[in-house]
Amino acid sequence: MKLRTAPTGAVPRLCLDILDQPHTLIAGATGSGKSVLINDLIYTALFSPPCEKQFILIDPKRVELRSYRKLPHTLIYASEPADMVRAINKAVDIMERRYKRMTRRGEKQSSEAHIYIIVDEFADLMTTLKRQTVPALCRLAQLGRAANIHLILATQRPTKDIVTGQIKVNIDARVALRCPTAQDSRNIINTTGAEQLPRHGFCYYLTPDTMQPVKVAVPRIPENEINKLIQYRR
Repeated sequence: MKLRTAPTGAVPRLCLDILDQPHTLIAGATGSGKSVLINDLIYTALFSPPCEKQFILIDPKRVELRSYRKLPHTLIYASEPADMVRAINKAVDIMERRYKRMTRRGEKQSSEAHIYIIVDEFADLMTTLKRQTVPALCRLAQLGRAANIHLILATQRPTKDIVTGQIKVNIDARVALRCPTAQDSRNIINTTGAEQLPRHGFCYYLTPDTMQPVKVAVPRIPENEINKLIQYRR
C-alpha cells in the first residue's frame, strides 16, 4: 500500500549534529556499528525533502548503500571503481559550479541543497584508487563547506596509512567506534579510549566545538522504520 504521509519517528540528536558538521570521519573495527551509524545518518537526512538534502553514495562493498540508490535524494550511486572516480569528480564539478553561482549572487554561503558524499569503506579508495580520488576528496574537504557539500568517510581500518595526516587536517569532526588497538583510537580522535568501548552502542565523538572527544550513545534505528521511510521517499 502506498504511504500517503511521511513516517514519524525520533530523529537522533547525534545524527543531526553530524549532518551539521562540514565533514566527518567515522571509524571502528568490523562489527562495531559503523554501518548502523551510516544508516541512521541517511534515515535522519531523509526526513528532509530532496530539494534540501541529497546524496552521492560511494559503495565499494556493494552492500550497505544499495537500498538508497533509487531514492529521489540520490544524485549518484557508485560501486564500481571507474564509477566511483567519476562520482567524486562530479562532486568537484558541482562544487565549482556552485562557487560560480555564489560569486554572481554575492553569496558567501550557498543557498542550494546540502549534498552528502558518503563513502562506506574509505580504505578501499585509499588502497586501490588513491591517486585518482584522494586529491579530489581533499579539495572537497577544503572548499566544500561554503558550497554545502559534506564528506562522510567511513572505514573499518583506522590505521595511519588510511587515516593520514592530510585527511585529519581537512576532516576535524570524527567518530571513533570500538577500535582494535589504542593506536587506532589515537589515529581517529588523538587519544586512547576507543579500544575500551563496548562492542556496540557507544562511540567517542570529536568536533571542533568540543575540542575533546565525548562518549555518546549511538542510536540504532529499527530496520523496519528505515524501510518505511525509504518506501515513502520512493
